[in-house]
Amino acid sequence: MWRCPKCDREFTRKNQRHACGTGNREDVIRGRPESVVEVYGAIEKLVNQLGKVETVARDRYVLFRSSRIFVDLSVMKDAVRVAIHLGREINSPIFIKIVDDGKQVTHVAKVGTLNELRKIEPLIKEAYEFSLS
Repeated sequence: MWRCPKCDREFTRKNQRHACGTGNREDVIRGRPESVVEVYGAIEKLVNQLGKVETVARDRYVLFRSSRIFVDLSVMKDAVRVAIHLGREINSPIFIKIVDDGKQVTHVAKVGTLNELRKIEPLIKEAYEFSLS
C-alpha cells in the first residue's frame, strides 16, 4: 500500500493518480428529490456495513472503494446510476449497460426506487468481496 503524503489516503499503487481528499456527501445530494436521496442513503448504508470502505464524493459522482473501487455512482435528477464492478457477467434486465474490460465486468443500472435497489444489493456485496481478492 502507498499513502499519499498530502491527503493521507491509501492506494495499492505507488504514486497513484488521484484528487486529494474525499469530498462531501452533502454536496452530492443537495437539491435532489427525496426519492433520489433515499436511494443514495440506502446504498451508502449498505456499503458501510460491508467492512472498511472509503467514500469519495465529487460533484454528482461518488465512488466506494476497499483496496479498489467496487461501486461508483452518478447522482442524477430522477435516479442514481450505479456501476457495480464484478468478476463475472450477470445477465439481468435491470442492467442498462455491461462492459468487460478483461479485469472486471462493470454492470450499470439506473436505480430510482428502493425496490430496484433490492434487486442489485447482493451484487454490491459480491463486488465488495471481489474488490478484496
